[in-house]
Amino acid sequence: MSDINRDLFTEQEQEDLAATSSFKLTLADIPALIIFAALFATVFLQFFTRYVLNDSVAWTEEIARYLLILLAFVGAIKCQLVDSHIRLEFIDKLAGRKLPILKILSLILSAGFFGFAIYSLNELMTKTAYQKMVSLPVPKYYFYGLIMAALVALVAVHIRQIYVLLRGKK
Repeated sequence: MSDINRDLFTEQEQEDLAATSSFKLTLADIPALIIFAALFATVFLQFFTRYVLNDSVAWTEEIARYLLILLAFVGAIKCQLVDSHIRLEFIDKLAGRKLPILKILSLILSAGFFGFAIYSLNELMTKTAYQKMVSLPVPKYYFYGLIMAALVALVAVHIRQIYVLLRGKK
């Protein structure tokens, strides 16, 4: 291995170590871990029944899809809490001293979008309250309600972060 590759490898190791050493499990992680464990168990059950028993359980595919969607929304809460969403970092550098204003504007626009998503989801829940899942006799609005709860929590995180940024400016 050349010295350049060895240096790059060592540098990557240091970045990985810095990222993993700051990881702490919090209460915000527990719902995501529970959903992930349920998703893992569902997919394992699907794999086991399909390829080992050669008789697939019908509801596993639908539930796995719903759990994956829910995991994305619940995971967004954690990403917002630790500020690890994907973004264009060069814009942060270009903003300079105006970065807090840019972040506040971004948080307001995001919270507004999620507020509209909550309103739309509420409309969807009221109009499709009678519909059940395809493979299970469970109403879909339970799933929509869980997504709505995640979106409400996400808006609350946004509002708290706006407050912190505004308070830090004064």
